Amino acid sequence: MKIGAYLTGSFGQSQELYKARNEWKRGRGSEEKVNEQAKKDAQQIIKLQKEAGLDFIIDPMFHFYYLFQPFSENVAGVSVGPQENWFNNNVFYWRPRIEGPLEIQTGFTKKYLHTEELLKNGSAMAILPSPYSLLVLSDVKGYKSKEEAVTNLGEILLAEAQNLVSKGYRRVQYDEPAIAVKQSLGALTKEDLHLLRRGIGICGKVNGATTSLNTYFGNAGQIISHLLQLPIDCIGIDGTETSINDIIKHNFSGKELTLGFLDARNTSLENPQDILESLKLVENKTNPVKLWLTPNAGTEYRGFTHGIKKLELLAKVKEMYNE
Repeated sequence: MKIGAYLTGSFGQSQELYKARNEWKRGRGSEEKVNEQAKKDAQQIIKLQKEAGLDFIIDPMFHFYYLFQPFSENVAGVSVGPQENWFNNNVFYWRPRIEGPLEIQTGFTKKYLHTEELLKNGSAMAILPSPYSLLVLSDVKGYKSKEEAVTNLGEILLAEAQNLVSKGYRRVQYDEPAIAVKQSLGALTKEDLHLLRRGIGICGKVNGATTSLNTYFGNAGQIISHLLQLPIDCIGIDGTETSINDIIKHNFSGKELTLGFLDARNTSLENPQDILESLKLVENKTNPVKLWLTPNAGTEYRGFTHGIKKLELLAKVKEMYNE
């Protein structure tokens, strides 16, 4: 089997973009200059992904700061709430305030993505929040139950996914950090797993594209059996948090498997041979439809140069494996 490779989230911003944003915040620069630099940097990272031979091309997300921002700022019935830490990272997000039920609406990601550049000579992947993570990391009102809320969120995310696919995207990744973190903390309940299953049951299959549920920031080992039952094409596992021994216990027949063996939050570069051996072990033991190598999360946590080095390592390991 030949493996594939791709990036899975926000890219670290350049010093030039950081400076432009600081100047704007202090009243010495303009929003126009920020947008110009963000576009320039995005075009560079899109180009580098294609040159590296990555199988899916993502937008590096320089035009927004956190996963929920397009949803919070553009969906009617949702507003931006208080700032909180994004799990155990030195970055922040703003809790969405959801006054439900929400009407189905699409196009809320459009202005943040470089769709035209992504679709040129590449297979574009869109990244959306999973209904479950969106639910538990938001302040939600107006629903009779959590199940009703996650169902509504799943419907909206499905509509947006289908809208993106109609523009030419061929992969939709749903980001699901919350379920893995809850599992790691020993706080996961049967209700959590039910809500995850309910949400993905709505949006997990998208006509015209493959889908992935990307878990990260936590050990998913104990819930892999539950993840395998979800109506989703691919399961993404954080290989820096989840033991390889827990992964190889399972048969992924009928599913694609994405392994986040590159630590996006660590500037050290992994040994390519070690990754190669881990990939071969997983392939031989788990029988996936397709095997993918990725960073465990977005590379935003350690900056632009670090992200490029991880991208280059990703391409190198893919080439070594497929020789």
